[in-house]
Amino acid sequence: MPRKAAAELAVVPLVPGQGRPQPPLDLDSFEQRVWRDVVAALPGHWIDPAGQVVLRRLAAQAAVAERQEARLRQLRAQEQDDQEEAAELTIAHGAVAKTVAQLLAQLRATPRSRMASRSAGQRLDQASESRPWEIKAPCPGASKNN
Repeated sequence: MPRKAAAELAVVPLVPGQGRPQPPLDLDSFEQRVWRDVVAALPGHWIDPAGQVVLRRLAAQAAVAERQEARLRQLRAQEQDDQEEAAELTIAHGAVAKTVAQLLAQLRATPRSRMASRSAGQRLDQASESRPWEIKAPCPGASKNN
């Protein structure tokens, strides 16, 4: 049996991405800024090619939200924020803002999405106290006193 070279035996860590990807050139300046801001908020090597697809959609949706916010501010400045256009724009902006939040969560780009919840920590503590084979499901017909 031939000996293996040292390079073959080296452990290469698997990381999702390849550093901090630059924004695609076809994005406008605002979308590129959103891209850079999100990438800067994440750990290095976080964004893989699939994440870049999500990030592209996030940048586009953030640009739409920005335009809608600017129009809403303009309507408020003209004291027309009680008009039908403002109401429709507010609803559309809410949907876009929700989409932006969901995309950020998918990328795990917000501090909250990278934290374990307190309730998860409590469940983990409780799970470590018992052995898997000692866990019993409650019987539907059994009384709670037993």
